[in-house]
Amino acid sequence: MTDNTFTNAAITADDKAAFEREGYHLIRPLFSKAEAAHWRDQINAVFDFPPEPDAAARIAGATHTLADGVTTTENFWPVIFNERLLATVSALIGDDIRYTQHSDLHINLPGGRWHRDNAHRAFGVGPDWDETEQPYRVVRVAIYLSDHHASNSSLVVLSGSHRRETRQARTEYVIWNKLRGFLRRRGRNNLLSHIFLTAPRRVLRTQPGDCVIFDQRLMHAGGVIRGPEPKYAIYLSFGIDNQHSRNHRAFFLDRPTYSPDLPAALRARLSENGLLLDDASGTIQP
Repeated sequence: MTDNTFTNAAITADDKAAFEREGYHLIRPLFSKAEAAHWRDQINAVFDFPPEPDAAARIAGATHTLADGVTTTENFWPVIFNERLLATVSALIGDDIRYTQHSDLHINLPGGRWHRDNAHRAFGVGPDWDETEQPYRVVRVAIYLSDHHASNSSLVVLSGSHRRETRQARTEYVIWNKLRGFLRRRGRNNLLSHIFLTAPRRVLRTQPGDCVIFDQRLMHAGGVIRGPEPKYAIYLSFGIDNQHSRNHRAFFLDRPTYSPDLPAALRARLSENGLLLDDASGTIQP
């Protein structure tokens, strides 16, 4: 097996402790502005839009998403194998990391509900929260390609919510989500910012090329989209080689929008780089 020990990650002991405590780590930036522009045009090509600046007029505020877009679109495979990204993930969650898929390409996905991205999303309920035998080390990688000042691109996180949740915080996010759903059904989603009163909230106002690596169990929401330019983002996932990672991948592969079979060329490349998660099926409990 390939030894996937990656280098060039400037992660200190304090960085790792903060990640364990708060549930997220910000790379600012992972990609340069020129690289971010390249990836925006690659996303435009996926949806048959012209390159910038002509794409903005064609998009005109509409939402476009491709589930598992990184996995199924070869042009995006270099993101999976980015050395700095892999080194950072490995430094944060441990050696022997694997690609756990859960990838997406987004243009203008609206400001969302408070939610978690893991399989068992109710705090403390289900296998994701049981670390007595194996640690939960599955992370979402969110790469933002747009300027906050032009699109309001942001990620809002409830710091530490992968480790603790009060009854008051749970009640509050349920209320906010019901209110957001009410407004969205009436076409007024942009009226409601992501306010939170009973738990620590952090707004990450992203710039082109910024990357947020966060525990899949962290409560978060996509910031409300406002501005003249579209918001672009790339998402993917990694985890250490254990049952939690297999459970996570199995959970998403059970959805019809995700590809159950990796492209053969990608599977071979993942294997060569020690990033292929074996096919042992995860046991997902209800």
